[in-house]
Amino acid sequence: MRTTTRRIVTMLGSLAFVAAISLSAFAQAPASQAPAAASQAPAGQAQKSETAKGELKSVDTDKMTLTLASGETFQFTSSTKVTGAQGGVAGLASMSGREVTIDYSMKGADRVATAITVGAEKK
Repeated sequence: MRTTTRRIVTMLGSLAFVAAISLSAFAQAPASQAPAAASQAPAGQAQKSETAKGELKSVDTDKMTLTLASGETFQFTSSTKVTGAQGGVAGLASMSGREVTIDYSMKGADRVATAITVGAEKK
C-alpha cells in the first residue's frame, strides 16, 4: 500500500511539474511576440508614401538609383512602376532634363521609388 501511495504522489508531482513548464512556456509566447509587433509598427509608419517632383538629372541602372537636379537621390527596384518612358526605368536613362514625379517610401534612410511618372518633353 505504501508503494502504491508513493507512486501516485510521484506521478502527481511529475504531472504538476510538466503542467507548470507548459504553462510557463505558454505564458511567455505572447510576450516574445509583443516586441515583434511593436517593431512592425514603426515599419508601417516608414511605409508612408511621399511624392517628389523635379528635373531628372541622371539614372544609374547598375546602382539602381536616379538623381534629380536638386540633388535628391532615389533607389528603384524591378517592381517600380514607370509611366511615360519606354523600357521601364532603363528608358529613363535617355530622358535627362525631363520633369518627373516620383512616388516613394522611406526605408531607413533610403528613398525607394514605387512609381515614376515622366512629364511631357519641354519645348
